[in-house]
Amino acid sequence: MFCNLPTSESLMTRKPLKVLFVIHDARRGGVQSVMLRVISALDRRRVEPTVLFPFDGPCAAELRRLGVHVVAAGEQSPFIWRFKRFTMIPRLLKLAGQADIVHLNSTKLALPAIAASMAGVRTIYHLHELPGRIGPILSSAIGRADCAAFCSNTCAGHFAAVAARKRAVLVNAVPMPSVAARPKPGVPKIVMLGSINRAKGQDLLLDAFPLVRSTAELHFYGNVGLSARRYARALKERAIDKGIGDRVFFHSPTDDVPGVLAETTLLVHTSRQESFGMVLVEAMAAGIPVIANDLGGMREVVADGVSGYLLAPGDIALLAEKIDFLLADPELRGRMGMAGRDRVREKFDIATRIEDYHKLYEELASGGA
Repeated sequence: MFCNLPTSESLMTRKPLKVLFVIHDARRGGVQSVMLRVISALDRRRVEPTVLFPFDGPCAAELRRLGVHVVAAGEQSPFIWRFKRFTMIPRLLKLAGQADIVHLNSTKLALPAIAASMAGVRTIYHLHELPGRIGPILSSAIGRADCAAFCSNTCAGHFAAVAARKRAVLVNAVPMPSVAARPKPGVPKIVMLGSINRAKGQDLLLDAFPLVRSTAELHFYGNVGLSARRYARALKERAIDKGIGDRVFFHSPTDDVPGVLAETTLLVHTSRQESFGMVLVEAMAAGIPVIANDLGGMREVVADGVSGYLLAPGDIALLAEKIDFLLADPELRGRMGMAGRDRVREKFDIATRIEDYHKLYEELASGGA
């Protein structure tokens, strides 16, 4: 159970808890976006954040602009930057000695999480991914933490067999836009946001697109990692081979998701595996209908037939059919868009979900388990 909400009088007399956030990467990415929103929404009367990154980058710069104390353990170096997650452990332990709680994020920080727990500081190990194999190091990191937190019930279920002292689900959330997006009339734009790799399933959407009768454009936004370069090249070649190369566009990751969504008619997310589906929440908050695969955390986000559609993964013909169905009916898109906004307001609004973080920090700091 979480502790009771503090009164305004107690907030005035009590010092804020010092929470050290440890984030695995300072570049743009899903986990980073989630935690930037959390840190930005914290009540500074209750929580004083410090953020540690293994190296500097745009996410660190954004937090500094918000007045957050940020520490970068080193510089990003070609080919060896992943090792910075381990070489930053001495810096982590030094900062942990000044914190009430250390909140580590990502399965990629298992060793730093173990080090923080062994140092005797109260730790939250927050998991956002669904690894294919849960090895002994990751299991140990989860078991040693004072609390293992998960981004969704799907994610919590994935780790259900791993022993943990305490478990909590901290649902990913977004700021609620004051008004819905209003795409301009013209050529409809189908958008998919996310790192470009096979797990995200851009090929499934690309295979469905030639079957779509509408003259829509298809836009992919996302980073291409070293291991996914061949996959990304194959996508572009496939678009040309299918005769749709003039209507399919590949973009770098965007720093302006609201701007992209403002011009989006329909967001499609054909990921083969997903612990949550943050881009779906972002689109729904903007009043845009969504289509996603019926699996993982996406089932927790999308109300099938209400705010969008959940489809069997790999059913290319049905995917094309649902895309055409929505593009042909602006009134249905409007109803689904408004239903999506209502769902986000109820379940995924950072203005209300941030209280889950406040309560968890206060409970752990007071010795609760």
